[in-house]
Amino acid sequence: MPDHDDPKATFHEFDRDGDGYITREEFTLAMNAHGEQVTGAELDSIFKVSDEHDGDVDGRISFAEFLIAWNK
Repeated sequence: MPDHDDPKATFHEFDRDGDGYITREEFTLAMNAHGEQVTGAELDSIFKVSDEHDGDVDGRISFAEFLIAWNK
């Protein structure tokens, strides 16, 4: 069980394939595993904000992007 006070452990829990990025599918699966449901609109908002922070608009969340959200 990951330490949910540790952003690196939480990121790795979400990044199921270990490629260094969280996709929409991985995010949804991780949230569902914690009993949380996310809507398409919520995903759109989360990933849009993530892309705006680094400007890459790749539709994935890197660890650097994840840390920005973690620290808010």
